[in-house]
Amino acid sequence: MQRHLFWAVLLLSMIGDVYAAGDLKFKILVVNPSSTKNSKSVISQALPSEIDPNQDVIDKAGLDIKFDADKKMYLITKEVELKPKETRTFELRVRDVWQITPDQMEETKKSLENQIETLKGTKYYETGKLLFQKAQEGLDRIMEEQSKSVGVKQHIELYRAHVKQLEDIKANALSLDAMRRLEAERKREANEARFVVEAENPSPEPRSITVRSLLPKEITPDDVIDKQDFDLLYDQSQKAYALEKQDQFAGREKKKYIFTVRDIWHIPDENLQFYKLQTEKLVSMFKDTPYLKYADEQGQMILGLLAEINELQTEVSSSFSLEERMRAFILNSQRLELVKAKIHNLQQLLPEITIDKDEGKIIQNLKLLIKKLAEIKDLVLVAMGVQPNKAATWWIIFGIILFLAAITIIFYVTWIKKLQESKWGKKVLEAKKGDEIPKPKGPVATA
Repeated sequence: MQRHLFWAVLLLSMIGDVYAAGDLKFKILVVNPSSTKNSKSVISQALPSEIDPNQDVIDKAGLDIKFDADKKMYLITKEVELKPKETRTFELRVRDVWQITPDQMEETKKSLENQIETLKGTKYYETGKLLFQKAQEGLDRIMEEQSKSVGVKQHIELYRAHVKQLEDIKANALSLDAMRRLEAERKREANEARFVVEAENPSPEPRSITVRSLLPKEITPDDVIDKQDFDLLYDQSQKAYALEKQDQFAGREKKKYIFTVRDIWHIPDENLQFYKLQTEKLVSMFKDTPYLKYADEQGQMILGLLAEINELQTEVSSSFSLEERMRAFILNSQRLELVKAKIHNLQQLLPEITIDKDEGKIIQNLKLLIKKLAEIKDLVLVAMGVQPNKAATWWIIFGIILFLAAITIIFYVTWIKKLQESKWGKKVLEAKKGDEIPKPKGPVATA
């Protein structure tokens, strides 16, 4: 018999009024579109990754479940034969494993409480309390959203979003980076990005339409500032979060939705200003040297790149397109890497500055060099991983100097002690008291 392709669709819907609470049903619909011939083929539909067929499948509906070693997933399979225009529905009943349990929530809350206790007496305690409150609100929101009555597909994606949010709360809610970021945002207004999603009902009749917008992969739940009344879901296939809502449309109606997220593609203005000031200080160190022209040219290129970064960021700041911001960020990141490379080149050129052999001028030039190095200490400290503009900066520098001095003294004292203990050293010390230094026996090496 000739084989024809047929249509197989996985329909996901919640039918709690049919089965006991905690059970879900997946529908697989197969259709033979031919009006004259039978169709024979094999159903092959992947099960959600969270399902364990041995524990979670309550009713297979006559279907087979096999493991695909290549795809590393379970598949629902069955060979079926349909008559012309025949439609057949298979209903697979499974346990609802897409729920954050109360025990998991309680465990996370206790972990947060323990973390906030460890911050008592530190400068981060007040900031930590704000983050703790924010994390608690996130946990409450998860429980509230989890109780909503939604379709199975949305129920699964909502669960996946909740799992990731819970993992992020556990790992990062009270992290040092989170506290520093919150402190920085409190000092300055956080950059925001707004974007528009449009939807239309093509039918002249009123209709309920699912509006969905996939977010960039870099966006986390913490970056979503205003999602209106949309649900924040997680798309497993795209490895990204999505905003989704079921909305009512009149015939031919068009709607616009405006969302706000943190502008994670914006390079902070203070970073650009830091590189600008340090470049100017670095270039000034080449004054009255043969390298001034080259350093000045490199400095102008750096300042030009920083100006281009600022200009492009200003251009896209009012855009409602995230794609424009992302493209600008990629270009500006490349420019910033070039800025860092050119600054590094100027730093490597510093040892090439010649010093006059006259002793007086050597001392004068050394003093000048030390002074200029102090002026660019921020760049040096950044390279060492130390945050500049802190009161402890000069203590670190003095500490390094004292450490080197201590090492020198220890080395000198140790060398004298070893010299006194050696046979030749004793004779040298005796000679210093007025005796003639005896010549060593045996062959003497000569230069």
